[in-house]
Amino acid sequence: MITRSDTAPVRLDDVLPRVERPSRYLGTEVNSVHKDAARIDLRIALAFPDLYDMGLGNLGLLILYGILNDQPWCWAERAYAPAPDMEAALRERGLPLFTNESKTPLGALDAIGFTLQSELTYTSVLNMLDLAKIPLRSADRTDAHPIVFAGGPTAFNPEPMAPFIDFFVIGDGEEAVLEIAEVLRAQKGKPRAETLSILARLEGLYAPAAYPFETLPDGRIVPALDAPKIVRRTVNDLEAARFPIDYIVPFTKLIHDRVGLEVMRGCTHGCRFCQAGMTSRPVRERGAEQANDLLRTALDRTGCEEASLVSLSTCDHSQARALALHAAHIARENDAAVSLPSLRLAPFAVDLADAISGLRRSGLTFAPEAATARLRAVINKWIPDEDLLRTAAEAFRRGWGHVKCYFMIGLPTERDEDIDAIVDLCKRTLAVGRSISRRAQINTGISTFVPKPFTPFQWAEQISIDEARRRQAILEKGFARCGGIKFGRHDPRSTFVEGLLSRADRRVADVIEAAWRRGARLDPSDEYLRFDAWIAAIEDAAYPAEESFRARTVGERLPWDHIDSLVSRAWLELEWKRAQELEHAPDCRHGECRACGVSQRLPELCQ
Repeated sequence: MITRSDTAPVRLDDVLPRVERPSRYLGTEVNSVHKDAARIDLRIALAFPDLYDMGLGNLGLLILYGILNDQPWCWAERAYAPAPDMEAALRERGLPLFTNESKTPLGALDAIGFTLQSELTYTSVLNMLDLAKIPLRSADRTDAHPIVFAGGPTAFNPEPMAPFIDFFVIGDGEEAVLEIAEVLRAQKGKPRAETLSILARLEGLYAPAAYPFETLPDGRIVPALDAPKIVRRTVNDLEAARFPIDYIVPFTKLIHDRVGLEVMRGCTHGCRFCQAGMTSRPVRERGAEQANDLLRTALDRTGCEEASLVSLSTCDHSQARALALHAAHIARENDAAVSLPSLRLAPFAVDLADAISGLRRSGLTFAPEAATARLRAVINKWIPDEDLLRTAAEAFRRGWGHVKCYFMIGLPTERDEDIDAIVDLCKRTLAVGRSISRRAQINTGISTFVPKPFTPFQWAEQISIDEARRRQAILEKGFARCGGIKFGRHDPRSTFVEGLLSRADRRVADVIEAAWRRGARLDPSDEYLRFDAWIAAIEDAAYPAEESFRARTVGERLPWDHIDSLVSRAWLELEWKRAQELEHAPDCRHGECRACGVSQRLPELCQ
C-alpha cells in the first residue's frame, strides 16, 4: 500500500524507453506547473480517466488546474489513464501510478479528483485507483489514503460510481474546488470521516456513504423520500470565472490539439435528448472583448496553431459576429486558425464560418439529429429540410468541400420511415452540393440514442444492440452505391455499455468492478473496448441488465432523485408529454419563459 508519507518519485528511467509515446508521461510540457513540495500545504491530483491524448485538452480539468495552482499553498498535478503498454510496465515492476509533474505516487497525495466525461470511463477510474494501490471502494479506505472525489457531466447520476467515490461535485466546479481545497487544507491529518462530514455540508457536494437510501421490493436502490436535495453549483458570472490562458502545450499530437475558448455556457434550445443543455441552464456569456483578450494571450503563451470558440451553441452568442471576426483577426496575427463547433442550420452560421476560415476550407458540421418533421417535433429540434438544403448550398457555393451531418437513431417513437428519411435528406443535400461543385461530399455521423437523467427523455426506452444494427443496416443499404456520402456510425456495443450505466442505481457498481477485473478499461476507444468483459460481468454480478434499458413510468422513483439540477421534475414531465403530442417548445431566450424552474431559482440570470 502507498501511504501519504511515501512521496518519493516513481523512477521511470527503465520504463519510458520501452513504451510507445513516452511523451504522454513526461509532465514537463510548456505551462505545466512545478512547485517545491516542501513549501506546499496541500497536494491534489486532477485525474482524467482516459489516455493523455484525449485528456490534456479537457477544458474543465485545465480550469481547475489553474484555480488550484493560483494558490501558493496548493499544488495541483495531473494524472491520466496509462496506455496498455505503460500499465503492463508498471504492474510488471510493481510501480504505482503517478502524477505527471513530479512522478509522485497518487496514493501519496491528499486528494484525487476525477473528471467524469462519459460513463465509458468508469472502468478506467477503477484501474487508476488500483494502479495507485488505493482500495477501489470508499468503505475500504483508511486515514492513510487520499480523499477521492469526482465531478463532470455524468456525475448528475452519481449512483453507479457511488461505492468508489468519497464525494461528488454536482455542477460547475470553479468555486466549489477552492472551497474543497480549503477544507482539505484545514483538515489535513484529521480523520477522513470527519473531513468528509465537513465537505458534505458544502453546497453541491454529495458524499454517498452518509446519505439515506432505501431498497424497494423489486431490488432497486433509491434515495429516501425525506432525504435532502443536493443542489447543483452554478457559476453566475462567466466573465469573472478563471480561464486557463496558460494552456499546457504537449510534446505529442492530441485528439483535440488546440486552444478551446469557452465563449458561452448553457443552452435554452430545449432539445429533449440533450443532458448538457438541460443541466447547464441558464445561458451565461463571456463578452466579445474579454474573449478576444483571452484568445490573444492564450495563443501568445502557447504558440498553438488552432483555437476553437467553444459552447453548446456558439452561433447563439449575442455578439457572435463580432466575436468571430475579431477572433479571426487575432488568429491571423498569430499564424493560427479558428474553428467553430457544430453550427446552427442557417446561412448566418455559414457567414460566421466564412469569417474565420481564411484560406483553409475543409468542411462544416451541422446536427439535424432527425430527418422528418414528426420526429423533430418529438425531440424539439425544429429544422425544416429547406434549412439544411439552403445552408449546405451556401456552404458549397462559398468553397467548402464537405458538410458533415449528425443524426441519431433509436429516438422515442422512431419508425423505419424516419430512418429512410435520413438517407433521402442526405441524398438531396448531396444533389444540391453537386449542382454547385462536382467534388461536394456529405459525411454522416450516426449515433444511437441513450436516455439521460434530467432530460425529458429520461423515461424513454433504449433500443437493443440487435435493433440498433438493424436500423444501421437500413442506412447502409440506403447509402450503398452513393459515392458522395460517407456513412459514419457509432459502435452499438459502446452505446449498450453507456446505456447500461447511464440510468442505473448503485447495484451496477458490481458490474463495473467485475468488468474491470475481466480486463475492461479505456472503453471509449473501439480499439480497447472489451465487450465480452461487460457481458460476462453482468452475469458475474447477477445484474438485471434489462432494468437499465426499459422505459420508466413518470411517477416512479429514480436513482438520481436526490440531485437538484435546478430544472424542475414537473417541467421535465410536461416536456415528455409534449414530445408524445408532437408539440414544439420555442427557445425561451428569445420569447416567453417556459417555466423550467431555473428562472425561479436564478432570476437574475434569466433576464
